[in-house]
Amino acid sequence: MRLLLTFLTILSLLNLAAFTYADETSTDPSREAETVKHLTMEEIIVTDRAFSEPTVTVVGVKTIEKGKNITIPDVLKYEPDIDVIRRTVVGDTADILSIRGLSGNRIMLNINNRPVNASGVVGGYYIDWGTIPLDNIERIEIIKGGSSVRYSDNALGGVINVVTKKPTEKPTLTLYGTYGAGRDIDYIQNYRISHTYKVGPLGYSLAGSYQKADPFLWNNDFEGLNFSSFFTVDMPMHGEMLLGFQYSNTRRGFIRKNRMSDDPENSAFNQKKKSGYPLAFGETIAPGWGTAYVPGPGAEWDKTKYYLDFGYKQPVGDALVTFKVYKNIEDRKEKNYSDSSVNSSYEDGILVLDRKVGSDRSYGGSMEVVKPLSNHEILAGVEYKVLAYGDTKLRYIDSTYNGKPDAGFKPSNEGIMWGYFVQDNWKITDKLLLTPGLRYDIYKIKSIHGNTAPDLKDYTVTPKLTVTYLASAADTITASVYQALRTPGMPEVYWWYYGRTGGNPSLKAEKNNAGELTYQHDFRKGSYGRLTLYYYNIDDYIVLRFDPNWRGAYNIDNVKLWGGSVDGRARITDWLSAKANITYQKSKKDGDAFDTANLTDELDYLPEWKGNVGLEFSLPYKALLTTNVKYVGERHTIYAYSSGWGWPPDVKFRLVKLDSYVTADTELKIPVMKYAEIGLYAENIFNKKYEERFGYPLPGRIIGASAKIMF
Repeated sequence: MRLLLTFLTILSLLNLAAFTYADETSTDPSREAETVKHLTMEEIIVTDRAFSEPTVTVVGVKTIEKGKNITIPDVLKYEPDIDVIRRTVVGDTADILSIRGLSGNRIMLNINNRPVNASGVVGGYYIDWGTIPLDNIERIEIIKGGSSVRYSDNALGGVINVVTKKPTEKPTLTLYGTYGAGRDIDYIQNYRISHTYKVGPLGYSLAGSYQKADPFLWNNDFEGLNFSSFFTVDMPMHGEMLLGFQYSNTRRGFIRKNRMSDDPENSAFNQKKKSGYPLAFGETIAPGWGTAYVPGPGAEWDKTKYYLDFGYKQPVGDALVTFKVYKNIEDRKEKNYSDSSVNSSYEDGILVLDRKVGSDRSYGGSMEVVKPLSNHEILAGVEYKVLAYGDTKLRYIDSTYNGKPDAGFKPSNEGIMWGYFVQDNWKITDKLLLTPGLRYDIYKIKSIHGNTAPDLKDYTVTPKLTVTYLASAADTITASVYQALRTPGMPEVYWWYYGRTGGNPSLKAEKNNAGELTYQHDFRKGSYGRLTLYYYNIDDYIVLRFDPNWRGAYNIDNVKLWGGSVDGRARITDWLSAKANITYQKSKKDGDAFDTANLTDELDYLPEWKGNVGLEFSLPYKALLTTNVKYVGERHTIYAYSSGWGWPPDVKFRLVKLDSYVTADTELKIPVMKYAEIGLYAENIFNKKYEERFGYPLPGRIIGASAKIMF
């Protein structure tokens, strides 16, 4: 009821604002002839337009180039249904983004519709946002939930698809850069360049970027270098061939623990080891056995990624056939140095660990056909994926410092996935669109190189149905009911067998029985109000935990998630536009083997309420001033810690609360002549102290400048 009243209030305000701006005409003839479309419950297309078609939410190039934005979570942090949970503002490799409470290992990240999630055991099957730069992006498409037949595997929570810029008939060159700093951060730098051109049948799109950030948390500096190239070739019979190559290299320092104790009941919990950095937990070089995996001074990783792509599009009559293949190559070099506080017989800075990890060797491909047939549009396709990773080579380890010997290892498992799907967009009338779909998935995760873990395999059919009804020229309703599947990832299979559970009971795939509903009302001049509701009932929810004396993967019997969001945009006057959203979300879990004390029946870090309000002011000389205010309610998580040095450790569990917070950001952009603009920005204007993840404070106010040149 509270959500419904909130929606009606926002709807009324947007209605008033829209009619304040609109002319005397009460109807828009162009809308009356419009055919039925799906709402953004399934797809949010990110473009560079200030106000787009009523069925999309716009945040694109205009928002990508706001403030110090370096990664995709920076861009999406104001969106409804999306939560960002960072340890650091730059270079965090943890699971930092969720959609409707479903974490990154349930989100498929694609570049031009090809998956780029890492798959390796040593820190894999997650999204390292620092290796996906914002250069060369034309738009970002977000699918919330699993209602699309095209995606399965780890797309239970949704899909984020990065679409790169296409070659242009006229050559373009764009230079963009930002520089910022704060009280505890000396610099955050971000520089990008992109170029597109098409000469006859050959087109290309090139881009590069460089990022560098001073550490806010102890030892956690960041540096990134990226390059991408895409080539298109016009082929006979209106076909098109695509070739893609992407390279990224990131170097980051492992966060060092800056607390004297992990025990919150000990006074040393609030005592710093290093005075120049905030109190914070550290991280472990995973998977770690011994003290050589506890970050010391200068501990770092250096990660290199290559993405290789080939694609072909070919019209066949009135049908379109698309074929794609891809290959991922990811390697990570890790080094650690001695810490005298960990082993007093060593001075600081002596090399104790040198390791190379082949964290991704995945490859795959897909083929699909789209065929119009009377009032139907038939989609059919097949996809094949191999989830694989390379060797972990231990170049050097100081066994005396580590306290035990260690060795490298070969991959222990490999995943093979087949997916078959068919869908019908059936236009029953000009007002009613029915979209039934069916997906059949086969997966097998097999042991290799002498691994003794049993194979996991299954096949599943998941039906899907979406109905879209154009109730009037201004009102659209979309409803979906469906099932969606998520198979276990490589790290989860490894730690299921070698972790706390020891491979018993068997690790099962997740299955979501879901329902979604969206209602949208369109006002004049691109203004709209939208209400979205969802309910997820997930059996065999997979959890991967790394806590003291509890490392492993297992199934929670059942997790339910439900909630909704209200969002809208309004053009209030010629010089003022507004957008706002509010999200409500809840969760309930049953049968959690980790939480034996029954501390909570909810998922970690899920705020019950969150909201955003943004204003955009058009100023003289075409200058633009934007402000955003963000509210996030309180969150809870289980904190596991050891209160002593004995073995087995005395592990304690505590339910901790993160306070709600409000932050405000602003930016001013001013055109300079015809082809350039400069900007000034301030993030966290009021210097709010807050945490998105327990034990990792985020910095206060950051002030910076930006510049853009376009040819």
